[in-house]
Amino acid sequence: MLNNFKNRFISAIEPDLSSADLLPDKFPYGRPPFLQLLTADELRASANHNVRPIIVPRDLNLLPWGTGYAECINSGKSKWNEDQAAFCRQVLTDPEKKYPDLPYTYFGIFDGHAGYGAALAASHQFHDILHEMLVDCSELLLPRDQVNDNSKSHENPTFPHPTYFQRRVSRDELIIGALESAFFHMDWLISQDRNYYRDAGGCTACVTLFIDGKMYVANAGDSRAVLCQRRAGAGVALSVTQSTANPNKIEPNPMDGDNSYPTAYSADHTPETERERLMNVARLKPQLMGQHYVAMEYAKRPHITDMGKRILCRQGTMKGWTYKTLTRNDLRIPVVNGEGKRSRLLGTLGVTRGFGDHDLLAINTGVQIKPFLTPHPDVRQRDLSQVVSIPDEHNEDGDYGILVMATDGLWDVSENDAVSRIVFQMLSRYPREKHRYTMAAQELVARARGKINDSGHWRLADSKAAATVDDISVIVIPVYQYYKEHIEWTHNDTRELERRRRKAAEDNMAQEAVNAFNDIAAEEAHVVEERRNLQQQPAIVKTEQVIAGPKQEQERQKQDQHVQSESEETLVEELNDNSPLQARLESVSETLQQVHLEARTKAIFGEITAPTAEASSAVTTSANKQRSNRKGKGNKQ
Repeated sequence: MLNNFKNRFISAIEPDLSSADLLPDKFPYGRPPFLQLLTADELRASANHNVRPIIVPRDLNLLPWGTGYAECINSGKSKWNEDQAAFCRQVLTDPEKKYPDLPYTYFGIFDGHAGYGAALAASHQFHDILHEMLVDCSELLLPRDQVNDNSKSHENPTFPHPTYFQRRVSRDELIIGALESAFFHMDWLISQDRNYYRDAGGCTACVTLFIDGKMYVANAGDSRAVLCQRRAGAGVALSVTQSTANPNKIEPNPMDGDNSYPTAYSADHTPETERERLMNVARLKPQLMGQHYVAMEYAKRPHITDMGKRILCRQGTMKGWTYKTLTRNDLRIPVVNGEGKRSRLLGTLGVTRGFGDHDLLAINTGVQIKPFLTPHPDVRQRDLSQVVSIPDEHNEDGDYGILVMATDGLWDVSENDAVSRIVFQMLSRYPREKHRYTMAAQELVARARGKINDSGHWRLADSKAAATVDDISVIVIPVYQYYKEHIEWTHNDTRELERRRRKAAEDNMAQEAVNAFNDIAAEEAHVVEERRNLQQQPAIVKTEQVIAGPKQEQERQKQDQHVQSESEETLVEELNDNSPLQARLESVSETLQQVHLEARTKAIFGEITAPTAEASSAVTTSANKQRSNRKGKGNKQ
């Protein structure tokens, strides 16, 4: 019977995938790349369950800002270490090079269950997914020139909604949205890989993003991020003083532990902490429970002998308690049972958020657990520019804090206060050690792992209580070191913006000068063209006159002949009249002289081109007028 239950339990935690064993792993097993465990012998040595060696990076300079990391394997729960860790440094760049680049740093820690595949996939792929999400909104995240840009993001860091423009979206909401969407996309990617690769199981995820002078922590599962801080005071000043007995030795200050305090930047997502959400899902979708579970919580576990009795319970999302009569349906398994770290969802799983678990089935019932799970992270942030730190107190690590990210292997046996106290005791003991944050991470892992006794059990060194048997992974991040780097980048960014501003002004001035020069050159060219046209015009006139000279002479001769013929006709007509001959001859002579004078005058002053009809009409009009005058005189005579 015990073996039957054991087989059912194992089949629920690690489903029978005999048909899927032929599928390959998407990523071969390995430890985080910055540990540099490259050979198979090194991997086997790190997975020794009897020794449980504490592994730290071989090259401590690979992690930025002197960040510390340490890990150790479980005591035999699984063959390999199912924890994974990752970090990445990236830069958001404007494709048009209008704005300066925006660097960011990412740390992630993943705790796998039912296999190492999901944690390994997340450590290799999550940072790429997050980068894509940040690139999508990079146009609104990149620092802008407040002088040349109309946007006033520094005064009011909000932007119009890209679709509707009725909503205002801040930079913080954009970054939080990028983290949330990256979590959902990572879970979807693991789901799609089931058809091509071996089942990856599931994992929790705790991610920290340092960008634009702020710290964002996103968590889904029971891994945890705690900011350890220290109050400024006399103890801090004494912690950096030298011992009088040995000037080269730094004495640890016992007050550092009392001055330290933790601030949780994540919340554990367990069936107990998320009881309300899980009960609400079961109440709204009762078909997910089948005929095996009930969305009820009882003050006392009901028994078949209590049938028909009044029992204290609460249903669904109720905050208080009430009585009801016990029925046969109430004897079903509650959706959430147990308390604390022993609480279980559908009697199987101890976490309610994370990646994977798409094929995980409940023990004995075979009910799908994934509909109750979600990859949605809890995101919290801290604006480091609002931290007040007095340089004379030398308490930068205490003011800005030391962020400790760790899997539940540490938190199962360590309280937040104890972790904060241990961190600052180590920093006080080695204030000038370059790799003191790695030493702090190593100390945390060593205390949580404990020591093995003669019976082969792992016990905590200080209390002889049971140590953790789970995998332990710890990252210790000095937040102030990042902020120093951010301040330096801000100064460089300011200089870059000033350089671009001066360059833009110089380019504008140069363009204006070029435009003015072009205008002057065009005006001078126009003047030269006009002068050239004026110089060519007299020559054209002279040429036309030279060409038209013979034609004008012929026309003038024809006009004279025409006028002479008309005069002769007029003279004949006048001779036919009975007027005195002498008077008529004088009149004709005057008329001819007047006609010749007018013709020569017009030729001289350039009026030769006038129609000859006008001259003829003028001669005819003058002749008619003289004829009428003579007729009047003849009549009188």
